[in-house]
Amino acid sequence: MPWLHSDEATAPTPVAGVEVVARRGAAKAPPETELGEAQIDALDAYDIGEAIDRIAAVHALGQGPVVIVNGRRVLNAADYMGFPPDALDRVEVLRPEAAGLYGADPSRRVLNLVLKRRFGSRDVRLSEARPTDGGRSVLAADARRALIAGDDTRQFGARVSRETALRAGERDAYRRDHPGADAITLRPAGRAFGANLSFNQAIGDWTTSLGVNGRAQTDRSTSRRQEALIDSRRRLRSLALTVGAGGELAGWSVRLGVDGQLSDAVLSGVSETASTSRSIAATLGADRRVLTLPAGPMLANLSGRMSRTGSTVEAGGVETRRTGDTADLRVSLAAPLARASPDTWLGDVVLSLGASLRRASGTAGGTGMSAGLSWTPLPKLRFNGAWSRAADNPTNAQRFDPVVLGEPTVVFDFRKGQAVEILPILGGNPALGPQETDRVSLGASAGPVTPWTLSAGVAFEAASVTDGVGALPAPTLAVEAAFPERFQRDGEGRLVGLDQRPINIRSDRSRLLSSNLGFGPPLRDGSSLRVSLTHTWRLESATVIREGLPRMDRLAGDGGGVSRHELAAMLDGRRGRWSANLTGRWRQGYRIRRDVGRDGPDDLRLSDFASLDLKLGLLMRLPERGDGRRADARISLEIENLFDARPGARLGGGGAAPGYGRDDQDPLGRVVRLTLAGRF
Repeated sequence: MPWLHSDEATAPTPVAGVEVVARRGAAKAPPETELGEAQIDALDAYDIGEAIDRIAAVHALGQGPVVIVNGRRVLNAADYMGFPPDALDRVEVLRPEAAGLYGADPSRRVLNLVLKRRFGSRDVRLSEARPTDGGRSVLAADARRALIAGDDTRQFGARVSRETALRAGERDAYRRDHPGADAITLRPAGRAFGANLSFNQAIGDWTTSLGVNGRAQTDRSTSRRQEALIDSRRRLRSLALTVGAGGELAGWSVRLGVDGQLSDAVLSGVSETASTSRSIAATLGADRRVLTLPAGPMLANLSGRMSRTGSTVEAGGVETRRTGDTADLRVSLAAPLARASPDTWLGDVVLSLGASLRRASGTAGGTGMSAGLSWTPLPKLRFNGAWSRAADNPTNAQRFDPVVLGEPTVVFDFRKGQAVEILPILGGNPALGPQETDRVSLGASAGPVTPWTLSAGVAFEAASVTDGVGALPAPTLAVEAAFPERFQRDGEGRLVGLDQRPINIRSDRSRLLSSNLGFGPPLRDGSSLRVSLTHTWRLESATVIREGLPRMDRLAGDGGGVSRHELAAMLDGRRGRWSANLTGRWRQGYRIRRDVGRDGPDDLRLSDFASLDLKLGLLMRLPERGDGRRADARISLEIENLFDARPGARLGGGGAAPGYGRDDQDPLGRVVRLTLAGRF
């Protein structure tokens, strides 16, 4: 039965002289699509985290998928993201009902990572990236050690990188459009170091885990303020620790954990700011069978989290301290209403119900409800629907992340009708309140069918958000009137800075229709090829940024504007020692209005934009060593933005738009990256 937990199905069952044994790592729901070793290798990813990002894009999984390991929820899926992809035996994209079975929001998808029983590797990676126009280089080096022995895993990794600055004087078009800007940096110089380790150890029927992740980064840039050049420096450091255990307790499968994080940021130059953020949280997850229905067992999932976060910000000699507590509790049930059998035409039907309670200091908190229904009338045909209503607290990161300056950005100032370079202010906003969200989604998918493993899907989603937490919209006149404190201007009224920390937007409504198509011809000798196409059609996107202000139709150009249609095409192939990956994207042009509700000659009209990324890989078998072991090496050539496309725009009256010269929005353009990875 597809509803059984993998451990509950491992015992052999005699049936008319045949032994039936569940597949190792089987999940609570059957896979919709499965990737074997050849398909995983064709992704040409360095680690499992990169592979998951590619799989989510290729299979149109929407928001970040829920990741389980060997058919089970784990305390911290991030512990496995640094392993090499060939540590995977297979990856399963589970059918839509899996989200409810694992206690997640029914609108999300679930990926099941099935690890090999035994695996060991020592890997290093060296890479260099340069834009073909020159002026900048990025050097990076990685090293890692990974081990798997049954349920025990070990992984250690370290990464160091160095980036040189890209100065305006190294871009002729930028120098021409911005006289006297030669010394400013279009991209900062920086250095970074990161290290992580994770342990998962079986002790009897329980598994303990430990994860540590640290990172340090420094950046340096030069900007212009009132004709003066100012050097800015930024230092960021963070350390995260997670400990936990999981096992069986009183009939429940239980996961317990504690995690803590400490980070600090120091800024100098344009502003002198020092900030620290610290948090500690306890988490609980549990699931079990509660009833046995005619179609299978009903499953209950319980999860909770309590956290305390604090921040200290010192700016201008004034120190500000803030502390916040949050508590979240979610309970869900997943019940099979029907099961495919010769006696019924219904197929598989699964209903999931959920309820949540959220509390946070300084906010009202709230409750939430969700429901999902999945119907599989035929093994290759699936329908699903989901509804949810929730009052969500801002995350600790949204409220308490250190205040930092982002990379220099060129924006169009509608008040002055000119393009300016700014350093955006990023970080958390402790004043954020909770958001209320109503969401409905309907979807249908079919496949894989035919020898070409053809699959297709279509989904509709409608959402209404009140007091939603999001980024500051494009800096139009209406946005500045609503949030004047977020715009920094000098004595002449010139825009010099934008505070882009998250805000509460009064209301936002959206409706979109998405579709996807995937196929791959049958190939021999372990070769693999997969092509996927996705399309997003925004039917509605409207917002009210503050109470008392008019409704903004973003598809018409109000409040920053948004593209109506987007397309993406991806290809992943492998033949022998060669691999190839292609990613193409197209975005329909759109308008950004200067004044709400009407088109005008001072609007921005962004052009259609298309880009293509190409990656080629070659696996090289090196001679055997004296101990009989063989070392492998892989060389990859990656070209981002193969045709050197740049965003373009015109004014509503047809004239050239300031801030949209060749190097304004994207001074890097085409970037070539050469990577050498080896296993020893």
